[in-house]
Amino acid sequence: MKRFEHAGLTLGSHFQPIYSLAHRRTVGVEALLRAEQNQLPLSPAEAFYAMVSPERRHGLDLAVSQAHVQHFSQLEQAHPHWLFLNVDAASLSRPERAMALANSIREAGLQPGNVVLEVLEHVLEVDEALIEGVNLLKKAGFLIAIDDFGVGHSNLDRVCQLEPDLVKFDKDLLRSAVSQPRTRNLLSRLVRLMHEIGALVVEEGIETENDVLVALESGCDLVQGYYVARPSLTPDPDDIITKRLDSRWDELMVRDLLKRKITRRQIELARQAFVQSAISLMQGTPFDQAATPMLAMPDVIRCFLLDSEGRQIGRNLNSRHNTVASNLKFAPLADTTGAVWSRRAYFQHAIDQPGVLYMSEPYLSMTDTRSCVTLSMAIEIDEAMHVLCADVLAPRVHSSHG
Repeated sequence: MKRFEHAGLTLGSHFQPIYSLAHRRTVGVEALLRAEQNQLPLSPAEAFYAMVSPERRHGLDLAVSQAHVQHFSQLEQAHPHWLFLNVDAASLSRPERAMALANSIREAGLQPGNVVLEVLEHVLEVDEALIEGVNLLKKAGFLIAIDDFGVGHSNLDRVCQLEPDLVKFDKDLLRSAVSQPRTRNLLSRLVRLMHEIGALVVEEGIETENDVLVALESGCDLVQGYYVARPSLTPDPDDIITKRLDSRWDELMVRDLLKRKITRRQIELARQAFVQSAISLMQGTPFDQAATPMLAMPDVIRCFLLDSEGRQIGRNLNSRHNTVASNLKFAPLADTTGAVWSRRAYFQHAIDQPGVLYMSEPYLSMTDTRSCVTLSMAIEIDEAMHVLCADVLAPRVHSSHG
């Protein structure tokens, strides 16, 4: 591989695969600088720190990009790959520098559509001129990735404003998700949020088997990290990477199958009890007695009754075996008499199709902040339309994450 010289530095490249979980193959590589000065290795940060002015940092950025592009062109690729390049802030701070970077990459032999330019999210907070530089590069045809999303005070508004093609989640976000179930749920929601703004998600820092499982569960698109493949002059081929990941994939599939079986059984038993309670109500049985079959179910949290406008009639009927020790913390939310739930999907679906049992998607209960699904059905009681509802704990399968 050809060695490049710039300002007393020798510039080399290592490449780390970025792997698509759906395609089961590498779809890109991140170019990582390997620099030396007087035959002593320098980290990328040290190499750029030695360039004391923005002009010199920009000059190094151009040289590094050219080196990476030419080294990348020598890799054997069975499928088209993106080249992910880290961009220094100095190359974004002025329009002419941004265009010089674009021209430099073209001259080195790559078209913009083959290149993903990575920009650190926190850098974009510094100066609006940097945003302008990113937008110029987008217009030139380059893909843009926001790097290290989730570090410190991440700015969703900034991400939405830039409309990046990809967002790379910081490895500390994954570390937290591996150890904390609540963060694991947040990670999945963040992935969905990025998808809604039109960005693919890369999860970085995949270093263990548990990391792979959490990444798969989160719904992310691409993964990168030492467990997938370490940076090297010649990246690992896909048959090696896929073999590493397949066992984790198989484990997740088995777990999901078990979860679906448990879900089906729980919900079917709850549905049977729900219909029994609905029939009793329509026959004139008082609500607290009619709800007895539902409240006897181990996963049912509560039952409640709404009028035809979605207003709650009376209090919740709570299941005795599903009270939570910390319920006093949510005492201000406990009394839902007269609460209006007309905007909830479980009310709208039920009232639109009387007599049809509806089950909501899992959501966070406002009464005690547990994850639940709501069963609902519109029925006639004393010739007036009502909606019977029951909150059921969202099924969960305990995982082996450490």
